Amino acid sequence: MPRTLGPGRPLIVWLHGASRVRHGDPRELRRTSTLLIEADRLGYAVVAPRQSLRADPAGTWRIVDPANLIRGSGEASIVAGIVRRSIRDLKADPARVYVAGHSAGGAMALDVAALYPELFAGISTSAGMPFAADPTGEATRRARGGMPLPTFVVHGDRDSFAPLFVGTATVSAALGANGIPGGRPSSRTVVPAGPDPYRTIVTRYGSGQREVVSAVVIGADHPTGPGGLTVNGPALDRRVISFLLSKHR
Repeated sequence: MPRTLGPGRPLIVWLHGASRVRHGDPRELRRTSTLLIEADRLGYAVVAPRQSLRADPAGTWRIVDPANLIRGSGEASIVAGIVRRSIRDLKADPARVYVAGHSAGGAMALDVAALYPELFAGISTSAGMPFAADPTGEATRRARGGMPLPTFVVHGDRDSFAPLFVGTATVSAALGANGIPGGRPSSRTVVPAGPDPYRTIVTRYGSGQREVVSAVVIGADHPTGPGGLTVNGPALDRRVISFLLSKHR
C-alpha cells in the first residue's frame, strides 16, 4: 500500500509493536500513520507485515528467540522473505528499501537489518533495542559483515517500558556497527514542541552510509504518538521519513 504506484519507487517496511500498544497494530496504520499520508505525497510504497496472534497472543515479534540472531532462521527470516517478495511484486527500487519499526518492531527492524543488510538502505527504530542486546555494536558489525547502514534512533526519556538507557545503548550499537564508536556529534539541535507534543533533542553523527541520528523525545513514554511512527508526532515522523528516503545503496 498504496497499490497504484509505478515501478522503481522506494519501499518502506513497517514493523509494528505489540497490538496492545496504542497505534502499534498495523490495522491502525491507514487511520493514524504519517507513513501513509507521506507515501501518497512522496510516492513510496509501504509494506506492513503482521505478527500472527497464534505465534504471540499480544501480537509481539519474538525478539528474544535465539533463532532471530541467526541468518536463515526465526521470524527475521520470514520478514526478510516478505521484503524480497514485496520488492519483486511491487517492482520497487532495490537500492531504496528501508525498514522501520516501533517497540518490538523497532528491535525486529534492527535484527532484520543486521542479518540481511543487503536488502536495506537505511533503518529507523523507535523505542527498540540493539541487535543481540549488544550496546557495542560488535554483534551487529559481525552479522552485517562490516557493512554500514544509516540508522535513525528515536526514544522517549520517560519510557516506562524500555527506559532511556535502552535507547542510549541502541545509539551506541549503531555507532559501533557503523565504525564511529564514541564518535563526536556533527550537530545537535533542540526542536521545540509544536506541532508535535514534545520537544526533541536531535543529535547527528557521521555522514552518508555511516550516518546515525539520535532523537530523544523529552517527556515521551513508550506508546507511539498521533502520527503512529515514533513516540512523538507527525513532524518527527516526517523527519525520519526524510532521513530514510535520502539514503540509497
